[in-house]
Amino acid sequence: MRIVCQKCAAAYAIDDKLITAKGVRAQCPRCRNLQLVRRDPSAVPAAGAPASQPAAPVTLTPVSGAAPAANPADDLFGDFGAPPPAAPAPGAALAPKPARGEGRSASDLFGDFGAMPSPAPASAPPVDPFANVGAPASGGGGAGAEDPLLDFLGPPPSAPQGLESQPSRLAKPAAAKPATSGCRVCQKPLTDSFDQALGICDDCRQPGSAQAPPAASRPAAPAGSSDFLPPMADLGGGSASVAQASEPAPGAEPRSGARVPISTDIIPDMGPEPRSGLRASSPQLGAEPRSGSRSAPVLVTDGRSRGGKGGLVAGLVGLVVVGGGVGGYFLYQQQQEASRRQAGPPPVAAIPDAVQAVLPRWKLKYLEIPGTSAERLAQGQQQLARDERFAYAEAEESFQQALVLDPTSDAAIAGYVQALALGRGARMDDATFQEARALLSAAESRSGRTAPLLLAHANLLLARSGQPEQARPLAEELLARAELPDAQKAEAHLVLGRTWLSSSRELARSHFDSAQKLSPDIKRLHYYRALAHVSGGEYSAALDTLRKRLESSPKDWESLALTARIYQEVGEPAEARKLYEARVKAEPGELRALLPLAMLRYQAEGNAAGAVRDLRALMKNRARYDGPEVAEVLVHLAAAERTAGSQDAAVKSAEEALQLVKGLPEAHLQLFLVALGRRDAEKARTHLPGFRGQLEDGALEKVLEGRLLLLEKKPLEALEAFQEAVKLDARRLDAQLLAGVAAASARRRDDAFRALHQALQSDPLRLEPRPATSAYWLRPRETVEGVEGAILALSEGPEDPSPLLYEGLLRFHQHQFDAAERHLRSVLEVDANNAGALAYRSLIALQRGATADARRLGERAAAAGRQMPVSHLAHGLALAEARQVEPAKRALRDALALAPTLLSAQARLAQLESARGKDVARDTLVKVVGLDPAYLPAKRMLYLLER
Repeated sequence: MRIVCQKCAAAYAIDDKLITAKGVRAQCPRCRNLQLVRRDPSAVPAAGAPASQPAAPVTLTPVSGAAPAANPADDLFGDFGAPPPAAPAPGAALAPKPARGEGRSASDLFGDFGAMPSPAPASAPPVDPFANVGAPASGGGGAGAEDPLLDFLGPPPSAPQGLESQPSRLAKPAAAKPATSGCRVCQKPLTDSFDQALGICDDCRQPGSAQAPPAASRPAAPAGSSDFLPPMADLGGGSASVAQASEPAPGAEPRSGARVPISTDIIPDMGPEPRSGLRASSPQLGAEPRSGSRSAPVLVTDGRSRGGKGGLVAGLVGLVVVGGGVGGYFLYQQQQEASRRQAGPPPVAAIPDAVQAVLPRWKLKYLEIPGTSAERLAQGQQQLARDERFAYAEAEESFQQALVLDPTSDAAIAGYVQALALGRGARMDDATFQEARALLSAAESRSGRTAPLLLAHANLLLARSGQPEQARPLAEELLARAELPDAQKAEAHLVLGRTWLSSSRELARSHFDSAQKLSPDIKRLHYYRALAHVSGGEYSAALDTLRKRLESSPKDWESLALTARIYQEVGEPAEARKLYEARVKAEPGELRALLPLAMLRYQAEGNAAGAVRDLRALMKNRARYDGPEVAEVLVHLAAAERTAGSQDAAVKSAEEALQLVKGLPEAHLQLFLVALGRRDAEKARTHLPGFRGQLEDGALEKVLEGRLLLLEKKPLEALEAFQEAVKLDARRLDAQLLAGVAAASARRRDDAFRALHQALQSDPLRLEPRPATSAYWLRPRETVEGVEGAILALSEGPEDPSPLLYEGLLRFHQHQFDAAERHLRSVLEVDANNAGALAYRSLIALQRGATADARRLGERAAAAGRQMPVSHLAHGLALAEARQVEPAKRALRDALALAPTLLSAQARLAQLESARGKDVARDTLVKVVGLDPAYLPAKRMLYLLER
């Protein structure tokens, strides 16, 4: 009959005899497509041929006009070769073995791999070894045709495994038995090739089919079955010799179902596959030629040949498994790589807001940054290790550049904050301080509480907040880590020592000793040791420590600056000048020595004109210095010129400094003070934001802001600013006076007199805390200049002494002693026993050197104002100046009894008691310095006691 391939439309002719009632599956030789071919209903079935006659091979012959087949001689399963002829009847002679290479028009199963060895002749016709497997053998069974594919695929699911070893594979000739195949469910014989291929009948494939009957009652299938695929079975079975095909080995369990014989031309023998258990053997078939007549299969009985083929098959299977695994692995990797490429790069962690806030500003600051972030980071660490003021500023810039190049670098954040804290210290403004804290929080959220971040945080708190209790737990947390390197442990001890400087000198020294043992090369260690001595009033010991440091390292500018500052605080500016002059001789033109010398002239020695000359001489060599250094010189030049009275020259110098360094707070301060002196409120307002938050003194900033508000005719707002300044620093007597002036300007008499009375009871010998030297220079008493007359406006008539008294108090602190004396005399004319007027007249007499008048006025003041501390203070100071030691002590003690915080009384009393016992005097002075480190008279007395 004629069939057409359903895939490639090739037409073929097939013998009707090869088609069963339910059809067979045929393979197209051209496209290898398998399809079911059914018998033509009009065709008459061929007469029943004897069972021993071989079935004609299924040959698909191309029809004229159809696409040519790849091999016109291909059979039903073109790629597997044509079916072999059926085995001859028992006793018939076998056909002679064809010669190699004969007749290769038909291809076998492995035609692409070449011809396989021809089968050896058999001594008996092929039989079905599984025709009667369902029941135990009753005798020697005959050999039958073997199904090598079923042997390769293994037993059905219910087949037993683990049989004992088999005997020899010698074949026993026996009569042929018809091959049978039954349904694996109901055991009904399968006559249809399709059912035999599936191993189940059509009824059992439907839902609700019956269970399989016992194996013993299975009927046998006819020997001439034309099926070609067995039921898929377990691959774990094995093969045995032909001799055991019909008679199982002793102890072996019978199979649960019959095996379906497969024509040997469909699947040629590939050798036995190793099995996990013993089973009945199948005959081994050799390869058949690709063309010509097919020989009957020949049984192989050599056990060694079986073992060799089994090993070969096992090796091939293992190779396939390993190769498949390796190929699958590489395919999986390729798929993963393709998925990664499609997904794109992994998402980058979001940059914290604190980092994003600084990046735009820093990118504008550093338009071109050489090198990488790691290189900038390493450079910053090296600059930090130098432990010098200018090196800290350089390190600050290096770490900023590193963070710009790599915003994820938390090490750059830690280094930046560390350089900021050590370099700027208390000069750091509030905005920078808060920005640094935000950066640290962002870094800790990404990297955790690492040692560099904790150290930077602790140093930042010590530099700005003035609250060592916040920094101390951070250093203790670091020291609790066992894996911390010695260098970081030393830094932690330094932090702890600094936190104890103001409260426990012994603990501070103990931590500094620990730091020195861990890291002897820390330069700051000598600096902090000296500070520990200073906090304890041991100025000689501090100077000795610094002197040793300078002998070993003359270029340690931090130690040199601290030494000079100590000399100035104890009232020895000449010694400080000697230090810097020695450095100038060693290094002519060194700005770090020449500039402090000029500062000494106008800030400590009161020689503003000489300072102007020195600074102008430095400006002649400005080409030697960098822009920030020139700007620093110009700022001091502006301060010196303003002090000397050259306001226009001061403005010019300050503005030139701002051109070199935009936003320089020191320059803005000088311009603000010039505008304030000229009563130019608008100009002063433009410069106030330039130094706000950067003066190292929040109370002073409030005082200056209040002065501007007064100038702008906003007295109530000015009053609030001055009151805030007093809250920030109760030592600021100038803020108390200015609060009274502001209230008076607002015509609030009661508020004004309340503030001024508080100023009257305060220490009259110090208007404000002042550092020895400062980059933010204000002249002494400059904050109270230009506010005269507002208090007198509150007078209600000639008989009202209060406005005159408080106006005299203001003029006294302005060092306008003549005007103050005049107002105080007017008070005494109205109220002869006014204790306040008498006390301040006594103090004015002391300033003029009139000791007798001072003692007389002091006695009257103490008698008139027994509850007024300043009256007893004036009396005691006058008696001490008159060398009446014991009465002076009694008067000073009376003053301290009324006002224990009257530091001038404590200092003078300690000085008087030093003649009898230095220890008692020293303890008193140390107490004074502890209460107010800026009270320079007490430091001077301590220094003199040690000498």
